[in-house]
Amino acid sequence: MNYISPTRVSIYDFLTEDTLPLTVLLADIAKLSLPQAQLAQSASIQAIVSALLAYQARHGGTAVIKKLFSRNGIKELRQYNSMNFVTIDAAFYHRQAVTEALFADSRSMSKVAEHIASHIDAPLSRVYILLTTLCVICLRELAILTDYAQLDGDDVDNWLNLQPQFLHCSRFDAVSQKSSDSSKSEALESAVEMAEQSTIGSPLTSTNTGFQPPKFDPFWHRLLGYSPPANLPTPANEDEVPHYAKLIGRSSENASQSLHDELLVFAPMTSISLPHQRWLLQLAKISDIYLSRHRLRIASEPMTPPSRPLVNLGLLSNPAPAPTTAHNSATSKDTPSTPLWRNPVILLIILVIGGLSILALLKYQSQQGQKVVVAAAQESDPSTDLGQGAANDIVLPADTPQAADVH
Repeated sequence: MNYISPTRVSIYDFLTEDTLPLTVLLADIAKLSLPQAQLAQSASIQAIVSALLAYQARHGGTAVIKKLFSRNGIKELRQYNSMNFVTIDAAFYHRQAVTEALFADSRSMSKVAEHIASHIDAPLSRVYILLTTLCVICLRELAILTDYAQLDGDDVDNWLNLQPQFLHCSRFDAVSQKSSDSSKSEALESAVEMAEQSTIGSPLTSTNTGFQPPKFDPFWHRLLGYSPPANLPTPANEDEVPHYAKLIGRSSENASQSLHDELLVFAPMTSISLPHQRWLLQLAKISDIYLSRHRLRIASEPMTPPSRPLVNLGLLSNPAPAPTTAHNSATSKDTPSTPLWRNPVILLIILVIGGLSILALLKYQSQQGQKVVVAAAQESDPSTDLGQGAANDIVLPADTPQAADVH
């Protein structure tokens, strides 16, 4: 089996890693120092993620797609396939309208900018420029990811409902505890990893990316009026292989006997639980491909736009049909499938072909009858052809002597 990190479907992780190359451009456009821009960028992403979750809680996933990801400013920004001064200027032009659409009101947006400005000791106007410009770019990146994964309103709802567990303190506390005890557990983890590689398969490179975003501050939820669910999903005790994978033999217990070892699954992660649904795995894989391309690094606009990420559908197996039981087999025998001769499409095709064949046969018979009538008329009155031939014989060209004598 191939493992992929659950953080590939985390909006906070995705935006933090994706926008890392933007610090220099954001510092230039907001006239901030690099340390100030780095701190403001991290805090702005946290505020943008919290504002997006609050927006989805108020309006739903369909509104996120139609009213945020489909705005004119986002569509225009998607025409650019690299990040440079032209792209950042386009984001700067549309920053006000897009940011006002995301945040509930201008008051909450001003509070966010004031908090960041006081934290980095910078003028409010400069922080406001960085916050609003980064907001347009973040929504543009999420719009591209949603379009590539072909998510609808229900999928976006489910996707955003999974985000609070990536922002919860327990996740970052578990990471800090793991880093403090790394000296004791390093040998054990390496042994477990080797055992998994020998029995299950080699995990994807995205599982151990080593990237860890800054700890999310729950202050942004309180400031923007978002209330995360009280009961976060808890990881299951058993392995996270979906039920259909166990039915067709793609579980860790019988991986050595199974030939289907290319199944893509989410790697286990502390305090994170994700359903193994096809669209979510496809989203994770597309996110992994998109991040590997480093689309936001500073470069000139390419001559041709990059291709859409393609995911091997063999990795994303559909749920297998339910196992056949005595009741199912009896039901299938009692209700046989519809025969072919009762299929209306097949009947229509047969009627069309038969009608065209009959018309062709009638036309052929009529042509044959006309030929017989003409032949019979010629046999009964042969002088008609002879008279016409004689008349034709006396017609001579005008430049011959015979023709002049005749005239």
